[in-house]
Amino acid sequence: MADQLPFQEAIDFLQGKVNLPTRKYDDVLRQGQVRAFTVAGVTRDDMLSDFRAAVEKARREGTGFNEFRKDFDAIVERTGWQFNARGSTDEERHDWRARIIYTTNMRTSYMAGRWAQLTDPDVLRYRPYLQYVHSGAEHPRLQHLAWNGLVLAATDPAWNVMYPPNGWGCGCDVKALSRRDLARLGKDGPDEAPTLEPYESVDRRTGEPELRYPGIDRGWDYNVGKERLHGIVPTELRERLPAFGEVARPVTLPPLPAPSVARPADILPMGLPEEEYVDAFLSRFGLRGSETGFHRDVSGGVIAIGRTMFERRTRDGTVVGLKADKRERGQFVNLMADAILNPDEIWIDWAPVASGVVLRRAYLKRVLLPVGKSIFVRFEWTKSGWFARTGFDASDEYLEAYRKGALIYRKT
Repeated sequence: MADQLPFQEAIDFLQGKVNLPTRKYDDVLRQGQVRAFTVAGVTRDDMLSDFRAAVEKARREGTGFNEFRKDFDAIVERTGWQFNARGSTDEERHDWRARIIYTTNMRTSYMAGRWAQLTDPDVLRYRPYLQYVHSGAEHPRLQHLAWNGLVLAATDPAWNVMYPPNGWGCGCDVKALSRRDLARLGKDGPDEAPTLEPYESVDRRTGEPELRYPGIDRGWDYNVGKERLHGIVPTELRERLPAFGEVARPVTLPPLPAPSVARPADILPMGLPEEEYVDAFLSRFGLRGSETGFHRDVSGGVIAIGRTMFERRTRDGTVVGLKADKRERGQFVNLMADAILNPDEIWIDWAPVASGVVLRRAYLKRVLLPVGKSIFVRFEWTKSGWFARTGFDASDEYLEAYRKGALIYRKT
């Protein structure tokens, strides 16, 4: 099959990913999947690394699904992984789950590689059009079937939404065409682009509004190839996350984006009760009191938001107070919230904790205060909880020390 052929652009796509443990398939959506390697329900990095190695072998060597299934079974047997799957027997369940992992990664990497090839300037010069090619599935998605044969310029914005794959198990493809090819099809130019009229929906995890497109599965309404080349992380900064203790390859980082300017109303008075600082922070996410919720950040990932982010606990988990005003940081809780809502950068890195080593997600943001000083906000999340760090008039050397690990988002 074509999607089993190993070629460098597809291999590069997979190798540019960062392992991110997830509990549910929509912990990371859309453009976040370009940077993240995930397997729904796999929260152990060692197991995730095993699955990734099996996927990369299949992509690199073109070994096919049967060989991947053997690797899948070996990983499950070795780790005892309990997974959700369809089927009435263990064989059916294993086959269904393995096939989801295999086809998703093979198709997305293949189509990312295809986009890189088809939009190469030398190719576009002679073949400036793309034709949608339906997979020929026995039970087709009607919208995908309706697009079969549609010819659009490769630069048409419609490909930002409808470039395949357009859903789980979607095997649709595109074919590059020249002007002569159009003439042979009886066309004197590209077809009219579909309207792709979105409809309003709701993110089931966060409750936040989201747009959906008819015929396209949730989370698949993006161009995997274009996002890889021009998405949320520049290609030159798309490094893998080194193993804990491994020395990262030196990368010359561009400066952080220019500082945002804080409004006077963003700075709260000093000396307020800690409860008021917590309430102010939560209100930025539409939460009140003891309410908890989820927020999907600009990288496409979901994080939990709630009062527990500011609770101080003893070793046995007993809540003994709040830490919202630790080191008189309470007046800046709105800026901490904004670091999550509108960060300059998001990094993934390792963090040693009492129980071992965990992944840390860090939101970085520089803000210019009304008094003329600048403040650097780093809000970190690990499975051990949230940690806020601030620094005033930080030097470049100070800032660079916190920009480490793997970059998963950068504000343009």
